[in-house]
Amino acid sequence: MWISSRFFVIFLLLHLDTTCSEPFEAHLRGPGFVMEPPGRVEFSNSSGGWLDCSASGSPQPTVDWVHADGSAVTEIHGVRRVLRNGTLVLMPFAAAAYHQDVHNTIYRCIASNSVGRIVSRDVQVRAVVAQAYKVDVEVLSASRGCTAILRCVVPTFVKELVRVVSWVHEPAIYIYPSLQGDGKFHLLPTGELLIHNLQESDESQSFRCRSMHRLTRQVVVSSPTRLRINSHRGIISPSVVEHTAHVQVSQDEGAVLLCVAQGCPSPEYSWYTHNGAGPLPVLSGPRVRLLGPILAIEAVTGEDSGVYKCTAGNVGGEASAELRLTVATPIQVEISPNVLSVHMGGTAEFRCLVTSNGSPVGMQNILWYKDGRQLPSSGRVEDTLVVPRVSRENRGMYQCVVRRPEGDTFQATAELQLGDAPPVLLYSFIEQTLQPGPAVSLKCSAAGNPTPQISWTLDGFPLPSNGRFMIGQYITVHGDVISHVNISHVMVEDGGEYACNAENRAGRVLHAARLNIYGLPYIRLIPKVTAVSGETLNLKCPVAGYPIEEIHWERGGRELPDDIRQRVQPDGSLTISPVQKNSDSGVYTCWARNKQGHSARRSGEVTVIVPPKLSPFQTNILQLNMGDRASLTCSVVKGDLPLTINWRKDGRPIDPTQHMSVKQVDQYNSILVIENLGSDHTGNYSCVVRNSAAEVENSQALLVNVPPRWIVEPVDANVERNRHIMLHCQAQGVPTPSIVWKKATGSKSGEYEEVRERPFTKLLGNGSLLLQHVKEDREGFYLCQANNGIGTGIGKVIQLKVNSSPYFSSTSRSVMVKKGDTALLQCAVSGDKPINIVWMRSGKNTLNPSTNYKISVKQEATPDGVSAELQIRTVDATDSGPYFCRASNLYGNDQQLVQLQVQEPPLPPSVLEAAMISSRSVNLKWQPKSLGTGDVTKYLVEFREADPLFVEQWQQIEVKDPPHFNALIENLKPATRYAFRVIAEGSAGRSAPSQELIVRTEPQRPAGPPLSLSARPLSSTELLISWVAPLPELRHGDIQGYNVGYKLSSSGNTVYNFTSISGDGDGGNGELLLSGLAKFARYTVVVQAFNQVGPGPLSEPTAAQTMEDVPSRPPEDVRCAALSSQSLQVSWQPPPIYHTNGLLQGYKLIFEPIIDDIQPSKDEVESRKTTALTMVLTGLRKYTNYSIQVLAHTRMGDGAVSKPLFCHSEEDVPEAPADIKVVSSSSQSLYISWLAPTEPNGVITKYSLYTRVVNGREELNNEKRSLPSQQAYYEAKGLHPHMEYQFWVTASTRVGEGKSSRVSSQITTNRVPARIISFGGPVVRPWRSTVTLPCTAVGKPKREWFKSDVALRQGGMHNSQMLDSGDLIISSLQLADGGNYSCQVDNGIGTDRLTHTLLVQVPPTSPTLYVTSATSSSILMHWKCGFTGNAPITGYTLFYRRANGNTDEMQLSRHASSHELKGLVCGSTYQINLSAQNKVGTSPPSTMLHVRTQGQSPGHPASTALLAPNSTSLLVRLHSWPDNGCPLLYFVLQYRAVTEEPDAEWVLVSNALKPQRRVVVNNLRPSTLYQLRMEAHNVAGISQADFSFVTLTKDGDPPPPGIMHRGHRHTTVVLGNINLLIPTIASVLGLICTIIMVIVCYRHMLKNAQPLAEQSNHIQKESLENRANSEAAQRERYYATIHKVSMQNNDKIPETSEDISPYATFQLSEAGGNMSQPHHGGPANTLLHSFMYHERALAEGCSSPPPAASKNRRRHSRKTEPESEESESDQDQLTSSRTESSNQHEGKIKHNSRLIQHFPNHNISITYL
Repeated sequence: MWISSRFFVIFLLLHLDTTCSEPFEAHLRGPGFVMEPPGRVEFSNSSGGWLDCSASGSPQPTVDWVHADGSAVTEIHGVRRVLRNGTLVLMPFAAAAYHQDVHNTIYRCIASNSVGRIVSRDVQVRAVVAQAYKVDVEVLSASRGCTAILRCVVPTFVKELVRVVSWVHEPAIYIYPSLQGDGKFHLLPTGELLIHNLQESDESQSFRCRSMHRLTRQVVVSSPTRLRINSHRGIISPSVVEHTAHVQVSQDEGAVLLCVAQGCPSPEYSWYTHNGAGPLPVLSGPRVRLLGPILAIEAVTGEDSGVYKCTAGNVGGEASAELRLTVATPIQVEISPNVLSVHMGGTAEFRCLVTSNGSPVGMQNILWYKDGRQLPSSGRVEDTLVVPRVSRENRGMYQCVVRRPEGDTFQATAELQLGDAPPVLLYSFIEQTLQPGPAVSLKCSAAGNPTPQISWTLDGFPLPSNGRFMIGQYITVHGDVISHVNISHVMVEDGGEYACNAENRAGRVLHAARLNIYGLPYIRLIPKVTAVSGETLNLKCPVAGYPIEEIHWERGGRELPDDIRQRVQPDGSLTISPVQKNSDSGVYTCWARNKQGHSARRSGEVTVIVPPKLSPFQTNILQLNMGDRASLTCSVVKGDLPLTINWRKDGRPIDPTQHMSVKQVDQYNSILVIENLGSDHTGNYSCVVRNSAAEVENSQALLVNVPPRWIVEPVDANVERNRHIMLHCQAQGVPTPSIVWKKATGSKSGEYEEVRERPFTKLLGNGSLLLQHVKEDREGFYLCQANNGIGTGIGKVIQLKVNSSPYFSSTSRSVMVKKGDTALLQCAVSGDKPINIVWMRSGKNTLNPSTNYKISVKQEATPDGVSAELQIRTVDATDSGPYFCRASNLYGNDQQLVQLQVQEPPLPPSVLEAAMISSRSVNLKWQPKSLGTGDVTKYLVEFREADPLFVEQWQQIEVKDPPHFNALIENLKPATRYAFRVIAEGSAGRSAPSQELIVRTEPQRPAGPPLSLSARPLSSTELLISWVAPLPELRHGDIQGYNVGYKLSSSGNTVYNFTSISGDGDGGNGELLLSGLAKFARYTVVVQAFNQVGPGPLSEPTAAQTMEDVPSRPPEDVRCAALSSQSLQVSWQPPPIYHTNGLLQGYKLIFEPIIDDIQPSKDEVESRKTTALTMVLTGLRKYTNYSIQVLAHTRMGDGAVSKPLFCHSEEDVPEAPADIKVVSSSSQSLYISWLAPTEPNGVITKYSLYTRVVNGREELNNEKRSLPSQQAYYEAKGLHPHMEYQFWVTASTRVGEGKSSRVSSQITTNRVPARIISFGGPVVRPWRSTVTLPCTAVGKPKREWFKSDVALRQGGMHNSQMLDSGDLIISSLQLADGGNYSCQVDNGIGTDRLTHTLLVQVPPTSPTLYVTSATSSSILMHWKCGFTGNAPITGYTLFYRRANGNTDEMQLSRHASSHELKGLVCGSTYQINLSAQNKVGTSPPSTMLHVRTQGQSPGHPASTALLAPNSTSLLVRLHSWPDNGCPLLYFVLQYRAVTEEPDAEWVLVSNALKPQRRVVVNNLRPSTLYQLRMEAHNVAGISQADFSFVTLTKDGDPPPPGIMHRGHRHTTVVLGNINLLIPTIASVLGLICTIIMVIVCYRHMLKNAQPLAEQSNHIQKESLENRANSEAAQRERYYATIHKVSMQNNDKIPETSEDISPYATFQLSEAGGNMSQPHHGGPANTLLHSFMYHERALAEGCSSPPPAASKNRRRHSRKTEPESEESESDQDQLTSSRTESSNQHEGKIKHNSRLIQHFPNHNISITYL
């Protein structure tokens, strides 16, 4: 009873949880800040401060405050309070109550609810204790006519809190900050006061500074201060005494750049910006004003940031300073998406978007927070946060916090919601088999979102409702649901398949397992089943009891299935798919039976209903206008009654208040009618039809078009000039109206032009128009139109008025007048009238015609304002200077600077220099010389070639409109010296030329491609590329090398693979061997030349194809199918086209049977050829597994072989049993035994024993008896005595019965002689196993065992045992245990004997390994196997290692008898051995062979062949250096002049010079003796040699005899290898010892003189021959590798032992293990080709012995003619050499030189040839 109560409570809690939580969660929304506190809060102790923080969300978030370390902020009485609305209040306090952890700390606001929590930016709070302070004034005096600076000095402890609000010009004139000043006084926003154009009268003026404390608002005024004017006489060059190095302002604020210089006369200022490619002068504009030492910029933008340069100059010189302006643009931070819903297990990705003015901002310091805690760096990629495998713990609030270097922070918030996740089973029950009686508990646990519901079924039906079944379910704290089914007393009828089904709205998951209860079959009641027509019905038989043998279904008395739609599953369930109403309705009966024959049956009814089907709507979207009539018809075309038809709008039932009606026409049709469409009728309408089978829905969207109407109607507006204004205009309608703004071109009723987005004109997304920095041109009538295509649209015209203070089109202008003429100074001012204009000189003195006879003033009104004119008659130099036109009206004032300059002839430009030099252009710049009395209208730049042998006329270009101080001269020749000069020209004439500037143009990349490009193949992977250098006039410099590009023609790729090679600098021919290419592929090749500047154009492409080769991939998709017992069909697909490497000639099929015989027959491996893609193999063994491999072949040979495919031939009837025995076991019984067929041709399923009773010639009885396939004996009992019985046996497979054995007869008798019923014969067993030799007999005989006729006794063999049954057991078999074992029985009545032949299989013995030949990169070897161990060889393992290297191993085929190791290191010793394997084990390895590949360290060339000196250069023929068989890697080349100083420094040319034909060392001195030291490196070693040479004279003549004779003393090659010096010393010591020993060993020497002489002659002869061959080969060879030997001119494969590599070590005896030492001959050839023997093994797994030796030996002839530069060696070899050296040895360890690179004194250049 308590169990029921507990589960009732659990169900109640579960119900409450699921019903209350889901609606609540649907409305959850994470917190978001409504008001975020600022990043910095400052307050005084007298006022206190507060921090506001509020947030919104659902549920309403709570607001808390924390410290920087995360600890909570608590209230402190009288000091700090936290209000309920989230505001943090810091109360006023006394100075003594200051606490740093309260008043100078960091606070954070935290908003949290059940979704998550967010944290605000850091709030730096600083409380300032009010202190008294005073300010002083610092004066930076200046000279007359210059600018003085007055600075307000504030104490440092309050400096950042105090700002200058104004200056007082005594007695009561207040000067306030402005961007442009009033011409005389200018108070900068930073607080400095500038006083321009100082005069003596200014010294009597007094000034005071007024400052204000930002927090306390306290105003402090300084004491008065007077000016001082510095008195200077003469000319003083300017010097910058004050400038703002760095100005930082926010966007849209004003910026003032200050640059004050002092000098005499007063300097003139010029401003430049360095934000572009070069310095550009700053020009006045609407926002930019040049005010002498001040550059003022209004409403700065990000484009204004950068470096500015101010230049102050007078006749004494000039000075400059750089100023940096930084504009802090506000940034906006947003997380995309701000709300993200992700299913469990999915991946969430947030991106932090940082923008400024709508444009993305570059890299920022971004931090990510989750629920107020900073996330680690894992998962972040720059601005993106990735949350993989989302779980419940990952949902919540995420924040992106951006911290700028200035210290301010910005943040955005996003919410990660947990989406629907289908259920996942965390725990499930297993299948159980029980006896009736105990209690059983089944448990399932599932997780998902929403929390899933778990239901239980038994055999697909609800659980039985009885008191023994209890179901419980509860939810854990983690949201997992756990459900139990408890059966208190399990009974037989409770057995069946239990299933738990976990389901939520995201999906469902099912688990089922059987509960088996031992007992008789029992079928529970089958409830009535309702099936849906067209779907699948799975009807499970609710059978209990265990075990159940079979389950059947019946319907109408017929066993199912009787239709193709019906199927009985292995578990006994009936499946019908698809269900048909007429055919499948009815009563179904299932019955079950166990092995004992007990059965049960039960019937159930199946009813089939047809689901409804709707006629589709005509269109998916119905679009109508407001006021129209609409009707929607829902028609049911199919489905069983009763039908329910309902209408829904946007998923909700139709509401009568929505002015819609539904008309039910009949049971199958319904019409929805809307009489008058309104905007609220837009939506998605659904017709929902439901019957007992299904619910179907058909939807149609209705869109009601609504004409636009105003939400915010535009109104007239006024704005002050240079202010911003927002014109609002918003409308709504369906579809959403588009807002268009237009501006009248004339009157209100005239034409209108559309307003488009441009600077300072922004069209916002809500329809508003934002006008920034409004000027008069924006004034007028604006039309806002809203249109959505419904109706005519709406529009409204408004008027915008601009109230304008006076302003000038430019802040300054200049007037140039020749001396003595009349100057007209004009200014046109715009603005609202009336406007008053006053003219001033130098910003101070008002010009009055009544007091100055030279001037006159005019003024007249214009439509836009006023135009004024000032005339100055008979001007001279004293009239030059600044004049101000000052205008004022009711809205403000403005002034324009008019600079008057009296012209005089200009001075020549100075500081002429080249700012940029290129190959065909030079950019010149200069500085003008100006005294303020001349006007330069243009500059003349003259230039010509600076060639002393040819004087050209000056060419001239003009620089004007307006004259710049730089010029670009183009169309010059590359690498040419030019002379330049500049002349200034003004209205008064030209200046003298400037000082000449000599410039050399830069070289240029080649303009022409290489010529005569050709490509020809050398092998299947190599192409030889050759070309001719570009034309000389198109090289534009020394050709340093070439880039050779190549690509597959068929790839479609436009990108070439480039390889660079060095050139010769003189434009000689070039060639390159491309290796490692695809086989039988067409390549497109291009070449380009490059010099020190870069590459030139590509040549015309040429194409060539590599040669054919064997396929590198086997055929694909090899398949095999058995056709019969003796035939197989094999099919395949061709190899991939890119791996055929040629034209396929056909295919070869290699197959062999997999037989576990002792020694397979020799002809089992067969091969057949075909050109088709399929082949039928016939004449095969019956029921045999075959290994099949396929290869493709071209005309070059066989390709790669496919992996073995194993295929079994079909079964057939077996052959006759091998033997049969019939013996008498008693007077009425016979014992029959037989042997299985030797060729069963399948799996034996049974034996048929035939018995025939014969009485004389009369057959009395004939009987057939079937016996299991495992039984090979039978005892016939109850026979008649003294009757003859005949027996024979047949074997059967699934195909049928085979042939019969011989007939064996026996007469029953009372006397039972001893007879053996076992069979003898061969017995094969692996070693170390156990074998049982049977000797079963009748007649109770006495047994004896013999081994090779030697009697065995019990315990006679340590590993044998004789059983009482007569069997002999031998354990731990060894090879010696093999032999004939005989068993003899005797009982006095008869005797019999049986012989077993035991063959023990052991691992094979070591194979005999031979080395046939060795090259510089390969070793060819043969072998033959020894004793196979009575088992076939399955494979070989080859072990090899380089000396001091790691051992590598290689698996070889069991058919292989030879192998060639390739890719070895030249001139290296390898250790090689081989082992064989059979099914038992692996043989010991063969004797280790020590084999050396060909090649030695480099040799030494003759100096005459290597060196060719010239007057100032040396040609080094690198190709003449002998490589001794191993390709050279690189050279080290250095030289020094031979002087009197013995320790002259070596000059390093290169320590990693790649092999090439030749190299040129330039910049040598004529007639000088030099010493050259070279090192050659290859993989085998290093050789070093020193050479001496003498350069020719300047005229190319031989050097003086004295130098030549001195040089001859040094021409001997000096070997610098210490390894050669030590053997030399040892040889001298050995020679001395030899002389001493000669006397002692004289007689012994005479005795052996003849053999020694013969040996000496032989060695000497061989050495001379090898040396001659080596020298000839070295003169012929140029780092060449013969990749393929042409079999022409009767060349033969080497057949003698002399042809085998002298570097190889061979095994001389097959059985012995003695190895000869490696033989080192003279210098070896560089022939890199292996001579392979391809002979098939004579025995399975064994190789043939090495080929017989022949006495014929051929020697290859070598060229001996001397080399020449024109014809040095075969071109193939030259190209191969260079390519191999480049490809194979790139990246080798370079030579580390310890020499001093003396490049400052030796200008070394290298030319590659």
